[in-house]
Amino acid sequence: MYPYYDCTTSSYVQNLYQYIQQQNLRINQLEQSLKEIQTQLHEFKKQPSTTIERIEYKFDQLKVETLEGTLNIGLNPMNGEPIEDFSVGQGKMNVPDVRHVHKGLLDEIQDNIDEYLSNEGPVLIEGIAKQERTALEEGHSGFIIEDIQKQIPDRTVHYLGQYHAELQNPSNEIQVYQNIISHIKSDIKNSITTYIKHLPKNMKKGNES
Repeated sequence: MYPYYDCTTSSYVQNLYQYIQQQNLRINQLEQSLKEIQTQLHEFKKQPSTTIERIEYKFDQLKVETLEGTLNIGLNPMNGEPIEDFSVGQGKMNVPDVRHVHKGLLDEIQDNIDEYLSNEGPVLIEGIAKQERTALEEGHSGFIIEDIQKQIPDRTVHYLGQYHAELQNPSNEIQVYQNIISHIKSDIKNSITTYIKHLPKNMKKGNES
């Protein structure tokens, strides 16, 4: 009798051997890649680190070339917080959203201030500039007024928050209205004065940039 030969077993062993060879090759490739990564990491650690020192800006030395952006020229709360922080920060003011509670009064105040800026703003700015012995370039006053107008809504909300308790009595509304108008007009005048006082030379008429 002839010995029995299992072709299936032989084929399986051969395939397994090829598979092991492929895995060994793959392992060698991964080991080589790992060595390269470790080498690169070692070289990277040897490079000197970059330390960024404290940067200080001297704003009085900056040159303003164009009238762009928001001046934020002073219509800020006296405690120095940005005016946007007063756009009904209920947690800070501890009052309801006055934009809704006192919407009618808010609109009346803003209309009054808008009319004031349109009719008297240019003359006010010109008078303050003359007082500070500063001649503004053409169009500068309009830019100042436009910037202030953008800040009025939040400023009005700020003052309405301060007078919220008094406004619980409807008979106080007229007096509160007049007080807030007076406060905002005073803020406008003070802010324009401060702005013009600190205006860079290159933005004054007759000075070269």
